Amino acid sequence: MPTVYRWNGNKSSYRKTWTYLMYENLASVYEDIFPLKQITLNFVQKHLPEPDENSTVLDVGCATGELCRALTGLGHKMIGLEPDREMVAQANLLSNGDIPFYTIGMEEVEQQFPPLSFTTVLCLGNTLAHLADIAAINEFFKNVVRLLKPGGKFIFQLVNFDRLSPEYLPEFPDIFGENFRFLRRYQWTEDNTAIRFITTLENRSDGTSQTGSCRLFPFTQEQLSRALTTAGFSNQKWFGNFKGETFTPKSPAAVCVAKKQ
Repeated sequence: MPTVYRWNGNKSSYRKTWTYLMYENLASVYEDIFPLKQITLNFVQKHLPEPDENSTVLDVGCATGELCRALTGLGHKMIGLEPDREMVAQANLLSNGDIPFYTIGMEEVEQQFPPLSFTTVLCLGNTLAHLADIAAINEFFKNVVRLLKPGGKFIFQLVNFDRLSPEYLPEFPDIFGENFRFLRRYQWTEDNTAIRFITTLENRSDGTSQTGSCRLFPFTQEQLSRALTTAGFSNQKWFGNFKGETFTPKSPAAVCVAKKQ
């Protein structure tokens, strides 16, 4: 029988339920499932300032730290945040302890660092969708503003939820590794206000599997843009992918580079 983990329906605890019961099982194969793509690295590097002794980049939701390692190799001083202990342990292992990683989530970021600590904050890989609602995104964006130095940038990416509807959800191909198969799918909640992200990791060596689910909030581009403006970002550039193509309602992703006033 597969091991099954599910979101318990409680907004205040869904993030911990997902983090501690699912991501810990993905840590050792995470970079095989979701490897850093060169096009992603190129996009981020293009929008970062030149590294110097006064610049530090914060990666929120860094997983096993692959982006942190890549940017460190390009001369940037990096700090990574990730709520799952196993992910952070893997990040420390793969970086040989050369990059600081903290086991905290988005909701706790303002408690860890003083204001004006960073030149850039990154939040990629649909991390933002794990926040509970509009109030949570507003609070997180305000905290990012507090952490950024004047003129600092906030670069984030998530699924373009504008193109989803109760009648349409995307289908994802299975991902195969040497000893695993990773399956994932979206499912609307009963009231069509949120999405369940359901995953199964199958071990092809012994036939065991682990299934988990978490709740995603389908933030629209308009909601995100409004929250950025309210938080104090003076300039927003929106893209539909890491190629830098213009965002449209049918784009696969919503990618934003926002600048603090």
